[in-house]
Amino acid sequence: MPVSSSIKTKVAIGLGIMYVAWGTTYIGIAFTIETMPPLLSMSFRFVAASLALFIFIGFRSGWDALRLTRKELSSAVFLGVLMLGTGLGTMAFAEKVVPIGVASLIVAAMPIWTALFRTLDNDRPKISSLIGIIGGLVGIGIIMLPGHTIARPDSGGQNVTLWMFIILFGNLCWSLGSFIAPRMETPSNPLVLSTYEMAGAGIALFIAGMIHQESISDFMDASSRSWGGWIYLVTVGSLIGYTVYTWLLENAPITLVSTYAYVNPIVAVALGIIIFNETLTPNILIGGLIVIVSVAIVVAVESVKKQTLSQVQ
Repeated sequence: MPVSSSIKTKVAIGLGIMYVAWGTTYIGIAFTIETMPPLLSMSFRFVAASLALFIFIGFRSGWDALRLTRKELSSAVFLGVLMLGTGLGTMAFAEKVVPIGVASLIVAAMPIWTALFRTLDNDRPKISSLIGIIGGLVGIGIIMLPGHTIARPDSGGQNVTLWMFIILFGNLCWSLGSFIAPRMETPSNPLVLSTYEMAGAGIALFIAGMIHQESISDFMDASSRSWGGWIYLVTVGSLIGYTVYTWLLENAPITLVSTYAYVNPIVAVALGIIIFNETLTPNILIGGLIVIVSVAIVVAVESVKKQTLSQVQ
C-alpha cells in the first residue's frame, strides 16, 4: 500500500523536529550547567518530565495504564538509572570541560557499542556491520587523541581527555542498557516505560547530587539563561523529542528514524562553533567523519536485519 503524501509530510516534519530537539540538547545542557548544579539540574529535569508524562498518560489512557508489575517497575527504574542517570549525569559534568561538538560525536557512537555488545554475545554480524564497528572504534580513537582537543574556556584547566573518557563511560552504560532492555520485562507502552525510566533517573541523580553536596538553592538562584536551558531540556529535549520519536517509530521505517544518530552530532558540532566559537581541530573533523559514516553503516545494516527478522517471525 503506497504511503500517502500526508503521512510523508508528517514524517518529514517529525524528523526535522527530532533532529532539532535532540541535536540542540547539548546546547541546552551547556546553558543549564553554567549556573545550575549539574546533577540536581538533570535530576529535576527528569522529575518534571516524568510527572508531565504521568499526568498525560493518566488522562489520555486511564490511570490503570500506569500500573506495573514489580518486575516491570524494577526493570524500568534500573534502565533509567543506567541509561539516563549515568549517561546524562556524566554528560552534565563533562560539558564543563569537553567541547559540545566533541561530546556529541562521542555519544553518536552509541549504535557502534550496541552492535559490539551483540557481537560479543555471539550474534554474528555481517561483514559490513563489522566494518562499521571497527571504523567507529578508529574514529573515536582519533577524536580522543590526547593533546589534540581544546578544552572549553571555563574548564579551569581540567584534563579534557579524562572527561572525554567519562562521557564515553556514560555512553557505554546507555548502550548496555539498550542491549539488555529487550531481555528484561518492561512495560509494553514506550511512553510508560520512559515515564518510569525518567523517574528512576531523577531519584538517582538527586541522591548523587546530595552526596556531591550540591545545593537546591543554587538551582533556584540560577541565571535566566540557565533557566531557559533547563526549561528547554524538559519541554523540547524530553517531552517533545521523545513523543515525536515514539510516533516516528510507529509511522516510518526504522532506517529513516535511526538517521538521528548521525544527523544530531552534525547539528551539535555546527551550533558549538556558532554559539560557543568551538574550534574544529583536525582530529575532531577526521574522527567525527569516520564515526558518522561508521554509525550510518551500522544503523543501516542493523535496521535491515531487524526488519528481516520481523518478517520471518
